[in-house]
Amino acid sequence: MQELLRLPRAHGLFSLMAGGGVLLFAFAVAVVMAEPAQLIGERPPAMTCLQIAFTPERITQIILSFPAGIRGAIADLLVPGDMVLAWGYGFLLAGLTGLLAMRLPGKWFRVGAIVMWAPLAASTLDCIEDLFLRTAILRLVADPTAEIPLLVPLIAGVAATLKYLGISIVAPAFGFAGVIKGLSCDRSIGAIIVYALVVIVMVSFMLQPLQQIPPCFR
Repeated sequence: MQELLRLPRAHGLFSLMAGGGVLLFAFAVAVVMAEPAQLIGERPPAMTCLQIAFTPERITQIILSFPAGIRGAIADLLVPGDMVLAWGYGFLLAGLTGLLAMRLPGKWFRVGAIVMWAPLAASTLDCIEDLFLRTAILRLVADPTAEIPLLVPLIAGVAATLKYLGISIVAPAFGFAGVIKGLSCDRSIGAIIVYALVVIVMVSFMLQPLQQIPPCFR
């Protein structure tokens, strides 16, 4: 893992990864997800609750709370839409974490070489979550009275929980601590730009779950 950060062109590689992540994220939002998102409208809390429903009863309740005409759009929003989005944020966060880690000394560098994989693991988990959620949605689109197998929302919920752990806790925790450490050992212009980007992006990935997950359990 550390070998990647020590490559002669590591800075360019991770910059390209972060930049590619931004482009992929924008493509997902502006192109792949645009039509289904327009049909569904502004219901981010419901979409978040869908991810962590965990039980057949709860996932059925959430899906059927949407008008029948747009339930199919939710499936399209998830696959391929959210799957593309997942790799966009995965590459962005992994790239920024790598750029931060290569500026840090000793154990910070070693920890960063591991943490930078957390966003990519989260992207993989997000795709697993999307596939299982899509299965449940399409079943209810075909028959609103259909029973959802127990494992479908359970696996989706576990995958979503681990995903949020990676992108909203693990990566930001290292990011903020790494920035504080970095300011004590590297204050070059390039480093300051990386620190600023890390803080801005990590804060954004923490705020959304903090705002949208608690209402799901009220």
